[in-house]
Amino acid sequence: MSQPWTALFGIHRDVLLEKNLADVTQSQADQPPADDVNSITWILDHILEYRHELLRDVFKSPYRPAATAPKTLAQFKAAVADTQAALDEAFGSAEWDASHFHPAFQASLPLAQIVGTYFMHETYHLGQLGTARKLLGLPGAIKPPAKAKA
Repeated sequence: MSQPWTALFGIHRDVLLEKNLADVTQSQADQPPADDVNSITWILDHILEYRHELLRDVFKSPYRPAATAPKTLAQFKAAVADTQAALDEAFGSAEWDASHFHPAFQASLPLAQIVGTYFMHETYHLGQLGTARKLLGLPGAIKPPAKAKA
């Protein structure tokens, strides 16, 4: 049961995050791309915060983030890679048939449903990275498949 989640969260990191951060400078990442829009570094920090919550509160993982919060894009990428390894381990050793407590919903639910809510939350914020890119004047990084020539 763990492999789909391992692969899906891996795609988040290896594809969506990496592509959306390509060619973004630190200065661009730190500034809000428009009024009332969070900066890229804020979005990355938020994604990490929820990965930490999933590991700590749902999986009761021994993983603990570094004492120093990331500030640079390189540090954020390293922190996401670090949480990816911890998630992979947690997914591999999880009791998928047991109910787990969901901290946001304050209810016990099947683990796959809980992980799914975290996954969708992260998906939303990775989409915000793509929007922030475009607001900063960068081209969109996620392209549709090329159309076959007739």
